[in-house]
Amino acid sequence: MTKLQFNENGKPIIPEQQNDSYDEELESGEYKDIPKQDRRVIISKTDPTIRDICERLEKKKMIANPDFQRSYVWDDKPIIKSRLIESVLLDVPIPVIYTSETTDGKEEVIDGQQRVITFHGFKTNKFVLKGLTILSELNGKKYEELPENLQDKFLNTGITIIKILPQSQKDIKFEVFVRLNRGSVKLSEQELRNCIYRGDFNKLLKELRENKNFLNLQGLEKPNTRMVDAERILRFFAFCDSSERNYKSPLKKFLNDYMEKKKNISDLEMEEKKKLFKKCVELCQQVFGDISFRRYYIYEDEEGKTDKKINEGLMDIQLYGFKEYEKREIVGKEQVIRDAFIDLITADKQMIESIEKGTYGTPQVKLRTEKWLNRLREIIGYPKNDRRLYTSDEKNILFEKSNGICQICKNKIYSLDDAHVDHKERFSKGGKTILENGQIVHRYCNLRKG
Repeated sequence: MTKLQFNENGKPIIPEQQNDSYDEELESGEYKDIPKQDRRVIISKTDPTIRDICERLEKKKMIANPDFQRSYVWDDKPIIKSRLIESVLLDVPIPVIYTSETTDGKEEVIDGQQRVITFHGFKTNKFVLKGLTILSELNGKKYEELPENLQDKFLNTGITIIKILPQSQKDIKFEVFVRLNRGSVKLSEQELRNCIYRGDFNKLLKELRENKNFLNLQGLEKPNTRMVDAERILRFFAFCDSSERNYKSPLKKFLNDYMEKKKNISDLEMEEKKKLFKKCVELCQQVFGDISFRRYYIYEDEEGKTDKKINEGLMDIQLYGFKEYEKREIVGKEQVIRDAFIDLITADKQMIESIEKGTYGTPQVKLRTEKWLNRLREIIGYPKNDRRLYTSDEKNILFEKSNGICQICKNKIYSLDDAHVDHKERFSKGGKTILENGQIVHRYCNLRKG
């Protein structure tokens, strides 16, 4: 069935011919690790009547406006609402409605919210018909004022619903949600996550969006309407719990996997996360102030300038960098830390490239995080409960011990600056930061290793 859309005058919009090109998101190969037999969405297709749909809404078996959806926007568009009803009465094909079945058996509308709410609103006499051009004799009438035969026709009209079932592979299911929302006002990825990964952790993200200091650092008076701020908080927790060492692009899958894992967290973990987020936000405000989350530029013979736009990569490392430190360890070192940050993002070419190109590629995330953590450790020292990076002396010892040979590719490392110390037993798996567990490798090899 062709999916019709209507303009403000209630006339069908004929879509432009689409070419066969795919955007970057679909060419990224992010689903290549999913077995071919799982690369599908499991659906059921039904044709319930409008009467059935309205009854499901009233019994709360169908949720027309879940919190990931936008609010009803046709309230101030009486002609569009009326001409949708007119289309039903004229047997004009109505676009397919897409729903997603939740684990408790309910249906959440993911595409078709405005139509579903309009059907129910008319059936319950919430508005009168207005601006009809074909059935003009019905203008000014509510549902209860229609002739009985038209009431029956309206309620008995079947509407095709395609329901995405819970057993669908989660990443493919998410991609379907993205594609269903490729219209002119599509949902953001974080808005979509609210549909698939609902639970206590999702509620926590929405609660933390209200943090006054966080709003202030973003230059917002109230939470972002597209949930951009919720995704920023999600990234913070994902990096804190998984660490940049376990990060593997694409970012979308990294966040989806983490949010699924944390969907229903304990009350204790909720409180711990609230405290951690509050501390890191306050330290960013205390240390970085007006350059929080933003690029800083230095021009010859001119004053430095702070970019007004938030740089997501810098936001990540500023917040995440304070994870293991207490406020008392930062007091008195604010200016030194701020200066080190400005120096890093204005003078280090690799750092600059990591926040300009492919920001969330695996090597870029690891490189900028490591560089900033190294600077913090030079100023503050290693966190008492987490020494994850090798010192310069240890690096020199391992370099000499290996005769400058990369232990991954077995080729010569010509400069100590091009070398990393890699944990033989992964730090994330409990490997200790000691000489016996370290090996010298090319910086490039280590970043590519993941």
